[in-house]
Amino acid sequence: MKYRLVFSDFDDTLSLPDGSISERTKRAISAYRAAGGTFVICTGRSYPSIKKLLPKIYGEEKPNVPVICYQGGLTADAEGKVLRRVPMERRGIIALAEELEKRRIICQTYSGEHMFCSRMTNEARQYSVITDCEYEIVGDLTAYMRGYGGDFDKLLMIETPERIRELYEEFTARAGDYPDFKFVFSRPIYLEAIPKNSGKDSALKFLADRLGVHISDTAAFGDSNNDVDMLKAAGLGVAIGNAREECKRVADVVAPPNTEDGVAQMLESFISG
Repeated sequence: MKYRLVFSDFDDTLSLPDGSISERTKRAISAYRAAGGTFVICTGRSYPSIKKLLPKIYGEEKPNVPVICYQGGLTADAEGKVLRRVPMERRGIIALAEELEKRRIICQTYSGEHMFCSRMTNEARQYSVITDCEYEIVGDLTAYMRGYGGDFDKLLMIETPERIRELYEEFTARAGDYPDFKFVFSRPIYLEAIPKNSGKDSALKFLADRLGVHISDTAAFGDSNNDVDMLKAAGLGVAIGNAREECKRVADVVAPPNTEDGVAQMLESFISG
């Protein structure tokens, strides 16, 4: 089996549109692991959120697999022990939050299992449910962040799809204003600021090195902007059929969409050779 270590995005890549995992995908993951492969979820979600989903994905109550969260900013082992964490540069994230607040752009800051925001909207509440974090409405977000004693994992902006694309292009062009961050989006209304030395690609390289697997023996599945660097870093980058065009452009292979169990079909081909 050539690809002994596989990384997969969860939402809209591994999962169906309703968030469930097909039976074929579950069987394919199980067969791939039985053949000696390691299958790792690599997501923008928080650890508590993805931990609850692991039994459904792997068919085991406590699967012995690592997991990558917060767009690569947190890698944990099967017991939840942190193997690697890349926090946001503190001064920069506070300055970014202050700018966004002044511009009336809805933003949320994440620290571990907690989310902080100045005001709550339906869209912000929906994302807090997805990430399964305890949220706190703090009024003046930047003032709260200055007094907060912990580190921050990421900052999320919520806007219309058109505005998110504009913000992505703006902040990418303004890289010198926030040199410690990079900006990625997973869904059309969410733009995330994450540490520059983080990202799913860096987590892939970290875990491959830790497990003693050469990059050429890794494969990665994704569907969106936040997966692009991971697909480029892997030995085999696979965009599924419903992926954004920018993801397909960098992929080595375009698999069938999630509605046709694209990840499962590729895993089955890995096993059969």
